[in-house]
Formats: sequence, C-alpha cells, structure tokens
Amino acid sequence: MVDAHCHVFNASDLPTTRFLRQVVFEDFPKQSAARILAVRDPDVTDEFIALLLKLLGTDSAPTADEEIAFLDTGRNGKAASLTVEKARAAAVEDTSQHLLELDRKRRRIVTMAAPDDLATRSSTSGEKFLNYMLGDPIKTLRANEPLTIGEARGASQRAFRRQDAVGRYLNWFSLFRLYRHVLVDRLVADSNAQGFNPVLLTPALVDYDEWLYEDVDSSPLPRQMVVMDRISQRMAKAKSGPVVHGYMGFDPLREVAFRKGKSRVSSLATTRSALMEHGFIGIKLYPPMGFRPTGNQPPYPERTVKSVGFEPNEELDAALRDLYKLCVDVDAPILAHGYASNGSGPDYAKRGDPAYWIPVFKEFSKLRVCIAHFGRFSARSAGREGMPLPDGSWEWRLGEFIKENPGRNVVADISYFSEVLSAGPRERDFLAKSFNKWLERFDSDCDHIVYGSDWIMLGKEAGYNHYIESVNAFLRTDCGLSDDICDKIFRRNALRFLPLERGSRGRERLLAYYRTNGLDESRLPSTSSRLIASLFGR
Repeated sequence: MVDAHCHVFNASDLPTTRFLRQVVFEDFPKQSAARILAVRDPDVTDEFIALLLKLLGTDSAPTADEEIAFLDTGRNGKAASLTVEKARAAAVEDTSQHLLELDRKRRRIVTMAAPDDLATRSSTSGEKFLNYMLGDPIKTLRANEPLTIGEARGASQRAFRRQDAVGRYLNWFSLFRLYRHVLVDRLVADSNAQGFNPVLLTPALVDYDEWLYEDVDSSPLPRQMVVMDRISQRMAKAKSGPVVHGYMGFDPLREVAFRKGKSRVSSLATTRSALMEHGFIGIKLYPPMGFRPTGNQPPYPERTVKSVGFEPNEELDAALRDLYKLCVDVDAPILAHGYASNGSGPDYAKRGDPAYWIPVFKEFSKLRVCIAHFGRFSARSAGREGMPLPDGSWEWRLGEFIKENPGRNVVADISYFSEVLSAGPRERDFLAKSFNKWLERFDSDCDHIVYGSDWIMLGKEAGYNHYIESVNAFLRTDCGLSDDICDKIFRRNALRFLPLERGSRGRERLLAYYRTNGLDESRLPSTSSRLIASLFGR
C-alpha cells in the first residue's frame, strides 16, 4: 500500500497555541472543546486546554536541529522522545506536575484569604480542574492539606487510561513529543499490525505561521525540510520497508510577504529547494488558512492586511501561479486540503472547495493535484447551496471535472475518513451509496481515488489503530468493490499520480536525488509506464 497523505510533525514544528485553538478546536475553545471532550464546565475545558498547551510545549519535543544531530551522530538523543511509551510516561509526569502546581496556587489563595471569605468564595477554574482530575470533591480548601505527588501521579495515570475523548487527547498529544523518524516508524508498525505493508509514505509539512500569526522559531520550515531529507535517506538505506518522500508546505502569503520585503524566507525558493535537492515528492497547500487556489478576494484576517499593508488578492494569485508553473516544470504533485474544516477564520474552510480549483485545472493541464478528504458528501459547493446532497457536494463538483477530463492527473484521497470508525448504520449506508453513485457516474474504473491516513492527525480518533482495516472493510463490504479496485485505491493509483511511473520527469527527479546521495535506486517503487499509457490513452 501507499499512504499518500500523512504527517509526522511534532510540537516544535507547529505554532502550538493557535494550532490547538484555531485548528484542533476550531477557534471556539469553550464551545467546541467542550463538545469534543464532553466536559460540561467551560472552566474545566479552559484548564484542560492549558494542560494540552503545556504538553505541546516546544521544549518537550526535539527541534529540527536536535533531530538532525541525532540522526547524523546517533548520540545525545532525547530519551523521552525515542519511543511512544517513554513519551507517554513523560507526559503523564508533566501532567502530575501540572496538578501539583494548580494545588500550590489553590493553597496560596487559601492561605491569603480571610476565614469568612473561605466559606463563601467560589471555586477557581484551577480548583474545578483539580476536582475533575482527582475524581473526588475537594470538601475543604485548607492550606495544610497539600496534594501529594502520589495522588497527583495517580490522577494523571487514570486520566491517560481513560477510554473517552479526554484520555484519547492526552495520549494523542504525547505523540507530538516524539522524534519525527520515530513517528514514521510508528506509522509503519501500525500499518503492518493491520496486515498492510506500506511501500511508500508521503508525509506533508505544513506552513501555518503567517495566517495564524505565530512564528515557529524552534524548528523553522527550512530546517524541517532538512530533517525530512535525513529521514528519506534513512528509510531508503534500509533493506526493506517503505521509502519516505514528503510534501513540502507552501504558503502563498509567506511568498507575498517576502516579495514585499516583509519576510526573509521565500516560500517558493524553499519549495524549489525541497523538490530539487532534498527528496520531496510534491507540495502541500492548505487553503482553509485563508486563500483560494485562484481568484482570491477578501475578507482576510485584519492582522494579515495590516502586516502586508494591503489586501493581497492579485499577489496571492501571482504567488500561486508561480507555484503551479514550478510544479508543472518539475512534475511535482500538489496535495491540497479539500474538506470544509480547520479554517483559520470565518468561512475560510470553504476556500478549499474544488470549484475554486477548476480554473487552475483548465489553465495548467499538466498539473497533478490531489484534493484531500474525499468521501463525506456533506459540504455544498459554491453556487450549489440549494442543491440536495450528494449532488451539490464538493465531491460531485470534482467528479464532473474528472468525467470530462478522465486522462488528467486530478485525484482525491480518502484520508481522515473517520466515519468508517464511528458512523452508525444510516450514515454508513448513505456514504456507501454516495461513493458507489459517484464512481458509477464519474469514474467507473476508479482511477482517481487514492488512500491516505492523515496520521498523526487521525491519532485522536477512537479506534484509529484499526483505521486501514476499517477503510478496507468499508470499500469491500459496504461498497462491494472488487480486489482490483481496492488495489488501485490502496496502491496503484497513488504510484501513477505521485508520479512514479518509469520514464516520468517526476520519477527522474527523485532518482537524481538517490544518485546524489548514494542510495539504491531500486528502493523507489514504480509502476509500468505501459500500464499508465493503457489506462490514460497515451
């Protein structure tokens, strides 16, 4: 199999505060987090987010330079970042220390309060969180009864063992403390445990900084690029197992800022370096941060307009067109977020709508684009808000283009399709019928669907360690797809799209990387160019 959409970033690679609040909890921390976590008291929710931010602290995860040094020398490794078990144990200990600190604050308040005030005062949010984590009411708030380290550790361990969303999120966030190459190894092991042997992983880097207005100083993107280069070489040197070639994150706003003298880093230059020198297979775009693939227009975040000094409509379009030209020139695919989620502002999630990609597809006929997160049929495309589903969906809009242009390398992936883990019979039936209807109408040979996990993001879902099995069961049992079609989805379509067919410019670009670094070229997976020509009439 090929995992054509995954991530192995850690906490030092992300703008952690706004990533948590605006991406994970959708910019509505009390309402959204309370809903996700099933915690009724908003004060407890706020304190839980504070704990998660502590667990995500950049000093808890190896920086890019620290990992480069460790991979180059094998020395001075960060012990708590070497295995999932050690990272979890460190997170458990950090959680217990957080509880002790809350208790110290609680006792300081009690010490300073007048006796009459103690009888009438309301509990602070920290006290409510202590009560929530300890599981027993704090009946008296007396300064001479401190929380013991044993009690704190016991409460922390119980929280990590919980089977609900609280336990899942705590364990998920502990993964962000690992080395990136350890995350790769974990993804491979999880895939193998489900009976699937990956031959290629394509983890995507992301660049959120300019839109979330929080710089990643500990591991800037150019250094993340170098780490992924080292990981690509490490995996290619192994005698077996998958090779790894990532997607480089591209942010058109960063490029606009660079061209206007407001940033020192050119996103386009970094992208070119990643593709030509560091073994990257393609480019990752994230339109929900605030841009469209083309035809950009307001609104933008107020801080963005103030930062660059204007509304960057034409400038964003120009930066993106230069990216598309580069990708065509070097035969590099683009992976684009394609679900109405994770927007950094109001309605920004809609900017990934395939409707906004159609003009790009028409102008750049040789551009390879994968629209991510296919299969829910729940978001209505621009101009089709009144149409019934699934006919008004993003998937239908993309399908219409694919039907009219079956030879184009425009595909969709079914990454983070968590409904296969959680959907009830009625929703599952709708999804299967919609999927089959889409294939029958737009892509009867199923040449334009690829598999992706979206791990590490998927790690917070209940049952994620059975995700591949669950996707496979959905395709074969619910949708009734054949072995041949499933093999296309899990392997062959990705090998064609990425591109890895023999003789393609994209493959030759990667082979040049192998030769430069003394790697075994036979480790790079391939598909027959004769088969590709047969499928696509070339």
